[in-house]
Amino acid sequence: MTTTEIPIDVDDVSDAILEGRALRPGRYRVSFATDGINFTPAILDDPIPLGRQIQKAGGATPIDDYALFAITGEGDFEDVRPDEEVDLRGRGVHRFIAFSGDPLYRVKLNDSRIVWGMTTIPETVLRSLAGIAEDEAVFLEVRGGTDKLIEPGAVVDLTTSGMEKFITAPNKVTYTFFVNGKPYKADKKNLTGAQIKAMVPDWDPTHDLSLEGEGDDPDRIIADDETISLDPKHGIRRFSSVPKANFG
Repeated sequence: MTTTEIPIDVDDVSDAILEGRALRPGRYRVSFATDGINFTPAILDDPIPLGRQIQKAGGATPIDDYALFAITGEGDFEDVRPDEEVDLRGRGVHRFIAFSGDPLYRVKLNDSRIVWGMTTIPETVLRSLAGIAEDEAVFLEVRGGTDKLIEPGAVVDLTTSGMEKFITAPNKVTYTFFVNGKPYKADKKNLTGAQIKAMVPDWDPTHDLSLEGEGDDPDRIIADDETISLDPKHGIRRFSSVPKANFG
């Protein structure tokens, strides 16, 4: 049997939630992770298990060495005590996570309350827990200041003072080009020759803007009102400042 196959007497709680139906009689599969988000299946015999039963099914023993949390459909981490009942039939919960670390760190990600059992949390974990789309980025909210971008793949230190809330926002795309060998970044995919010149400090008005030709193509002068695409599919655009041709 492969890991994606479910025994005939086992109902997947996640499937029941997605399908908006009641759990079928039998046993029940939930997702369980320990000290991370590597969720694996755990099989429960009761639709209203105790916290200790969930921990045992997930392998988080001895029971007293772990803190158990249920992850709600809204992304909140809710504490589950060893002798507390969890009704799988009406909670909309199918993911559980146990931490062996102490202390526990509590932060918010958008409107979700997250608990983490280690001193650092990867950006990839925040992204996964919140279901963040590829075109969004994670920021540390800075009260009264500029929110700090959490770079893709970075690891965030939760012990730092002021580590309270993360937010997500559309990922700002920038386009890089070069003028006289110096890199510039723009948040627009298309710029005119005049706009490119305006980004260069102390541009010499007696010079033209020249675009380096692709492959065997010759370099050419870009007029102020000509629009140039900075889309990466064209390769990195390279410009230079050249004296205006004198036809007098």
